[in-house]
Amino acid sequence: MNNKGLGLEASELRYRRLFETAQDGILILDANTGKIADANPFLLNILGYAQEEILGKELWEIGIFKDIASSRKAFAVLQEKEYIRYEDLPLKTKSGQIQQVEFVSNVYWVGDEKIIQCNIRDITDRKRAEELLRKTEERYREFYQKSPIGYQSLDSEGRFLEVNQVWLDDMGYKREEVIGHWFGEFLQPDQVDLFRKRFPVFKATGTADTEFYMNRKDGSVVLMAFSGKIACDAKGNFKQTHCTLQDITQRHLADEAIRESQRKYQALFESIGEAAFVCHINKREWADEFVELNAVACDMLGYTHEELLKVSARNLFFHPSSGLVLKEITDELYAQKMVTRECNLPHKDGHNISVEMTFHIFDLQGRPAVLTLAHDITIRKKIARELEQSHRRLVKAEKVAGFGYWEFDLANGLVHPSDGAREIYGLKAEILTIPFVQKVPVPEDRPAMDKALNNLIKQNIPYDIEFKIKRPTDGAILYIHSIAEFDSKRNVVFGTIQDITKRKQAEELLRESEARFRSTFDQSPIGAAIYGLDLKYWQVNEKFCQMLGYSASEFTSLKVSDITNSDDFAKDIIHLNRLKNGEISRYETDKRYLQKSGSIFWARLSVAGIRDVTGNLLYYLAMIVDITTRKAAEDALQKYKLIAEDSRDIILFMNKETGQLLEANSAAVKAYGYSREQLLSMKIQNLRAPQARVLTARQLNQAHIRGMLFETFHQSKDGRVFPVEVSSRGADIEGTTTLINIIRDTTERKQAENALNESLQNYQVLFNSVTDAILVHQPAADYSAGKFIEVNDAALAMLGYSRKELLQITPMDLMSKGKYPVSAFADNIRYIEKNTEVVSEFAMETKSGKTIPVELHSRMFKFGGKRTVITLARDISERKKLEEEQKKLRYQSEMSSRLAAVGEMAAGIAHEINNPLTGVIGFASILIEREDLPADVMEELQIINSGSLRVVEIVKRMLTFARQAKPVRSSVNITELIDNTLDLRSYVLKTANIEVVRHYEPDLPLLTVDSGQIQQVILNLILNAEYSMKKAHEKGILTISVKKEGEWVRMSFRDNGLGMSAETLGKLFQPFFTTKDPGEGTGLGLSLSHGIILEHEGTIRGESILGEGAEFTIELPIKPSDKVPAANDMTGVVQGLTKKASVLVIDDEAAIRALIRIVLTQDGYRVDECDVPQKAMDMISNNNYDVILLDIRMPGVSGLELYSEITAEWPQMAKRVIFITGDTSDASISNLMVAKGIPCINKPFNIATLKNTLNSILSRAN
Repeated sequence: MNNKGLGLEASELRYRRLFETAQDGILILDANTGKIADANPFLLNILGYAQEEILGKELWEIGIFKDIASSRKAFAVLQEKEYIRYEDLPLKTKSGQIQQVEFVSNVYWVGDEKIIQCNIRDITDRKRAEELLRKTEERYREFYQKSPIGYQSLDSEGRFLEVNQVWLDDMGYKREEVIGHWFGEFLQPDQVDLFRKRFPVFKATGTADTEFYMNRKDGSVVLMAFSGKIACDAKGNFKQTHCTLQDITQRHLADEAIRESQRKYQALFESIGEAAFVCHINKREWADEFVELNAVACDMLGYTHEELLKVSARNLFFHPSSGLVLKEITDELYAQKMVTRECNLPHKDGHNISVEMTFHIFDLQGRPAVLTLAHDITIRKKIARELEQSHRRLVKAEKVAGFGYWEFDLANGLVHPSDGAREIYGLKAEILTIPFVQKVPVPEDRPAMDKALNNLIKQNIPYDIEFKIKRPTDGAILYIHSIAEFDSKRNVVFGTIQDITKRKQAEELLRESEARFRSTFDQSPIGAAIYGLDLKYWQVNEKFCQMLGYSASEFTSLKVSDITNSDDFAKDIIHLNRLKNGEISRYETDKRYLQKSGSIFWARLSVAGIRDVTGNLLYYLAMIVDITTRKAAEDALQKYKLIAEDSRDIILFMNKETGQLLEANSAAVKAYGYSREQLLSMKIQNLRAPQARVLTARQLNQAHIRGMLFETFHQSKDGRVFPVEVSSRGADIEGTTTLINIIRDTTERKQAENALNESLQNYQVLFNSVTDAILVHQPAADYSAGKFIEVNDAALAMLGYSRKELLQITPMDLMSKGKYPVSAFADNIRYIEKNTEVVSEFAMETKSGKTIPVELHSRMFKFGGKRTVITLARDISERKKLEEEQKKLRYQSEMSSRLAAVGEMAAGIAHEINNPLTGVIGFASILIEREDLPADVMEELQIINSGSLRVVEIVKRMLTFARQAKPVRSSVNITELIDNTLDLRSYVLKTANIEVVRHYEPDLPLLTVDSGQIQQVILNLILNAEYSMKKAHEKGILTISVKKEGEWVRMSFRDNGLGMSAETLGKLFQPFFTTKDPGEGTGLGLSLSHGIILEHEGTIRGESILGEGAEFTIELPIKPSDKVPAANDMTGVVQGLTKKASVLVIDDEAAIRALIRIVLTQDGYRVDECDVPQKAMDMISNNNYDVILLDIRMPGVSGLELYSEITAEWPQMAKRVIFITGDTSDASISNLMVAKGIPCINKPFNIATLKNTLNSILSRAN
């Protein structure tokens, strides 16, 4: 064979092997006929055929596609499509089973032959797995939906992707109210930041076990425990969270209750009503000293606690008169774990005490110990003896009780008694009648007896009655019990009588005994109960109620089963049946009671059956002793190994002497990396890191005796060194001195401590970097002030105390002494408690006694379980000063505004006065010029005229003082200005009995000043002098001097009033400083005066001696332009008038129009009047007026506006206008008239002024 042939053969062999060994089925079909050309072993195995059974056969003959029809159809599809892929196709095997396969076909040519290759992969197992997975998924989905535990899934931002129905039911929401919402929306406000911190950690670590307080839709709050994991996609990226959650609110409350119970039961040992002793027992040998005992034990035996601790337990419990045998008790104790005996205990003074002692054996710190409870039964013994004596008396009384028989023959009225009846009744006569016998009972019982007899005879009501008789023979009073029946056929009543006198006496004794027993029963320190054979409680004592939490009345409706654990009740029934059957007389057992609160209460139960004299069981007497603490200890010991094994802490038992490890838990195996066997072959030295701390022999002894906690370093198998905290304590276990080491890997804690220390330092720096004082204190329970617990450096600096000093005082010590009552402080603390933040202002006293104003921002929070108030205190001294200055400025602004308003009002008043005043003065002048008037009328006209002129001057002065325009300086005669100001106050000065003395130097120069401002200064000084003199003596002398000194004019104002102190003089010119009474001054007068004089480049000063008056001096400079005023020429000469001119008078005042018309008409003028400015334009357009007299202030259109319209329409008329005004104080009007050269006549005007001004205009026009 050539090489090519060999290569083909090898290749064919290789692919044949592949065909035969392939783990997928391969089927070769003839594409034209559908006959099977080949099939590999794997396919044959799947279908269950031998190769010869299928080769050469058509596909549908075998019917692997379920049946012939489906096989033909499948082949037709294969022929048509050439490539087909079925991911899940059922194939029928030889045995008829269906196999699920993945089917892929291809058509290709081999030479001239077209074949179809089908690759068939058995996916039965995969389908089973998928089915299993599907069912598992359905099961888990069902679990998820119906699980008793809630489930939720969050996205990376913490928004809900999914929740189950339990979640929705627990929280009370609908699905659409949850999905897509942020988890924090359902948390309590204080939990939101906690979630923000924990969620990133959860995403980073992949697991979480945490708790959150959540809000239900109904507003209630629940504590939910979450356990979750992070789901990631194939690339390891975050996908979603999976968390289960469970409402642990009740468990949390229960845990709190358990912890509270544990705290209570820690005190139980001391508070238990029985004497309690604890001592060790080693190899059946009782220790000589007690480990612990309670105060009841000391009181019972008369020892102090220290004395009794030194008494030998063996000698105390097993002394010769105790009645106890040491070996017997010890053997029984080891066998049954608990033994109860009655015995005697010796008192310190030597007498014996009867006690019931219960011994319990348990493990205490790895050593056997005995807890002994001793209950003083001295009184109970006495009661028992008395009950026994009473019982014997009753039995004897029953034995000696006598009976008698009697018959009443109703037909003949005779009584037939037996001998016993005769003896009891004391009857001697042979023949006895019914009436006679019925007289023997005492009178008070006869009605009841007669009634009972009648009821028996007439209604057949049973006759059973007790009564008393007075026996005729000896007069003895006996108690009788009688039972009778009625024989209607014989008409006979027959019955028995019994002398029950002794029984009655016994019952009385029994009642007394029962009362004593009840007292003992009710006051017993051990729980006691009586219940009937139906196990329903009849009676319980107070201790029983206290133990189980029910009241005595509630117990009457309860049965034993109602308050007993079901498992323990089943045991109770077994014991009670034995007791009922007489197999035992009493039994004791430990059992679990169910308290009213639902808690489990462990008790040692002792039950006795109480029987009557015949042995019949009457009821049960149960006594219980609280063994909750003992059971808790036993449970803790039983759980030790499980706890130790599951503990996250490393637990190592080691030989104290050699260091050999004796036992290790799973946490140790995980932490050190050694197997348990390896660890137990090692010594503790092998686990220490090189830098580890090694305990000395002395320290080892200390650890063994008292326990020891220390830190060191350990090393794992892989060499990792990690810090550990070791809690080591000794125990003797099986004769070996053993150290039990609980070791905690503190790596994370150390890191946390370092971070915490760094954070603490940062916070301390931050705390002390705050520039405001921070004071933290804890108020007392009654809200009174408690001492400060923390302060920052700023507080020390502000208050002047050292930290130690400040931490020894309370907030009340910083308040202004006596200005802040304790009750107000408590009210303030309550207010802070009710509000988130309280801002207030107080005055605090520093250590030096200085008072500083502070602004306090206070909040309350819980710290260490106590109310704690943190206060930020800011010194606002500067702010207060600024506020005071701002207050003064505001006041000054208000006063300025008020003065401006006064000025504006004055201008309006002046206009309103001057208008009518013009008419009065003008018409008075016209009348005065008439010669036909009588002398008396003329005199009265002169009075009117002079009075009107006086009003004119007053209005002028008022306008000057109240002028609103900017300061305008002009040459002013200063003495005239002073006199004008004095005229304003002349009436007040006169009525105040104040004399004004003037000393004016002659030929004073004019001064360039703002007359209004200087008049304000003068007026302020006059007003202050008035006030001071009136306060001093209701009168005074005001001396005003004016003289020239060099280039200055000096004015002085001296009064003889109160005077001022040096301190007051120093504050004279401060704004708002005043010595006047409230409401009588603003404190701005001198301040404003000082400012005005300074603006005039002058000086003002005050001098005073207290009680001798004051003097103010003003100096104003003389400017080069100032000169001596010329003599005032007020001749009032009227210049000649140009006649026959036309005049238009525009004024809204009819009197003024009439006055002008009369005056000018007399002089030959043609005068037109207009009272409405709007009509004036028409009149001017139709007439050529020589002069227009125009009032400035008019309603509607003002004179200025009308002037603008006139000049715009007829520019040549601008020079023919004369303004008339009642107020020239408006600076803008004055400036306009000066700038335009417009003449102005001020109201009120005299006729001469009117004519001269008119003539001037007409002359200029000509």
